[in-house]
Amino acid sequence: MKKLHLKASVAVLAIAAFASFTLGSCKKTDMTTPAVSENPLAPAEIAESLVDSSNVEVVENTQSLVSKPAGTYYISRLGNNTTGDGTIAKPWKTLYKATSNVTTAPSIIHITAGTYPETLTSNVRPGVSLEGEGAATTIIKSAKAGDWSTLLQLESADQTNGNQSISKLTLNGQYVSETSYKTWVGIWITGRSNVAVHDVVIKNFKQTAAIFSGINENNPGTDAGKFHATGNTFYNNTVTNSAAMYNGTGQGALMIGFQDGMLIYNNTIQQKERPDFKNGWPIKYWNQGWLKGVKIYNNTLIKKPYTGTYPGENSSWDFAIEFFNIQGLEIYGNNIQNGAIDLNYNYKGAYAYSTWIHDNIISNPVLNSKVEGGIILEFRTESAIIEKNTFLNKSYGITFNTRGVGNKGGDRDNFVGGNVPGGYSYLVNNIIRNNLFYNMYQGQGIGNSFAIGVISEGTDDPQINDMQIYNNTIVAKSGNPSQMGIDLTSMPNGNGVNIHIRNNIVNGFNYAIRGSNGNTRISNMMLTHNNFFQNGNGNAASWPAGNPASYTYTNNIGNDPLFVSATNFQLQTASPSLNTGVNLGIPFIGSAPDRGNGESRQ
Repeated sequence: MKKLHLKASVAVLAIAAFASFTLGSCKKTDMTTPAVSENPLAPAEIAESLVDSSNVEVVENTQSLVSKPAGTYYISRLGNNTTGDGTIAKPWKTLYKATSNVTTAPSIIHITAGTYPETLTSNVRPGVSLEGEGAATTIIKSAKAGDWSTLLQLESADQTNGNQSISKLTLNGQYVSETSYKTWVGIWITGRSNVAVHDVVIKNFKQTAAIFSGINENNPGTDAGKFHATGNTFYNNTVTNSAAMYNGTGQGALMIGFQDGMLIYNNTIQQKERPDFKNGWPIKYWNQGWLKGVKIYNNTLIKKPYTGTYPGENSSWDFAIEFFNIQGLEIYGNNIQNGAIDLNYNYKGAYAYSTWIHDNIISNPVLNSKVEGGIILEFRTESAIIEKNTFLNKSYGITFNTRGVGNKGGDRDNFVGGNVPGGYSYLVNNIIRNNLFYNMYQGQGIGNSFAIGVISEGTDDPQINDMQIYNNTIVAKSGNPSQMGIDLTSMPNGNGVNIHIRNNIVNGFNYAIRGSNGNTRISNMMLTHNNFFQNGNGNAASWPAGNPASYTYTNNIGNDPLFVSATNFQLQTASPSLNTGVNLGIPFIGSAPDRGNGESRQ
């Protein structure tokens, strides 16, 4: 998005352009809902009073500009834009004045403690960093209004080296309600690499807290021949109340597109402050995504519980992270509350995996009565690795949502390699291992009901080539279980080859595993060394249309796994699942691997 600072006429174009690439973002029919929890880490106030106009210094565009040499410059609430020169002895009063005059790299604009009302967009040049004296004491309140109004704008031609940071500040966009707000965007970065945003509190922006866009182009349809920004980071930040529903699409508090190797870590991002169906997501793609080697780790992401009765009601979903067009994405060590990870068009490219999702807690701290999801992989997915995660209080844990062999997909036009056998129903070389699912429940309303499943959005033709599901512990909620531990019911027109389900514990579902009606359409199925306990159908796998071809069903048991407790799923020393699995190449203790989600000892 370019040159929003050109005011009214461009603002109209910006809205139209943005709508064009968000309206197609997520039209689904098989998703779900979030659950509620109060976040002990949430920042204090969410809405503060609007800036008193009597305290705002109106800075006109005609103000004289003097380009300063590289150095450190200062603004202060006691400064003066007319007589000041930006030195520590004679500071300026507003950020707009400072950013208009400090244009030479490398420079620092140091913002001393105080609250700064700003009425204009500050355009921060490459190589110019902004630093406060701490987010608790250096506060910028934006009174800039208008559609897609922005407080801090960092815009350059593609492949510009920003070599700069924004740190130790609070940015407040003054959103109070859907009818009382000021600024739409906190920080908008376009075309720049090596920009760090850290130790910043960003709150109360109407639309989004921060946008990282690697290119100056909207809706490219492909990343072929396009540049990706590199070296950008977003860390140690606290973001609240800064993600909207816009034109029927949820926006992200943090939005990223055309990024290569971006790091997002140690942040708390919360979006639960607005009325039902008005909250966006904590993290979302921008400009169709096109993300390579991005890492998201050690964050706390919090959504408001979903209240809809069907997926996407009022254009709302339960997503905490939503990305399009990914390669080499790693998500780990996060605490995700009341929200799911939703990934679309998942190709590995030059990486070992399309996505590696591991060691996360994905939970509803308080059980929601509605349908809740964990991880959603949509369209084609290849070489995804999902391991060592905990899923708690979910209606479904992991789902592959396929779209049809002939479906090209509206947001992947002209993608190189997109027109391959299997289309957007192709699932190849995916691994789900060592995860813990517990309190899996049947939610109210429309939605999935399983721990792990493959579904079809209308064509029943998933094309599965090599899916490994092993060493997971999967436990239903007593009295209200999800329907299935593992769901393969969408296969009557599909083709599944080399599906191996081994060393799992599945406890308390209506079906431990169930296949399609009509046609099974699976061959070379290995279902061995599992412990199916207290499931319906006598703990047996259910194949209504007949067993798969080349079917191996051996060494499965139906015994009490003897967990340590109802919340501790390690195995007691007398457990029949201890040392009775099959060696699948992962480390183990004792004479053989355990069944379940890891080597467990008291």
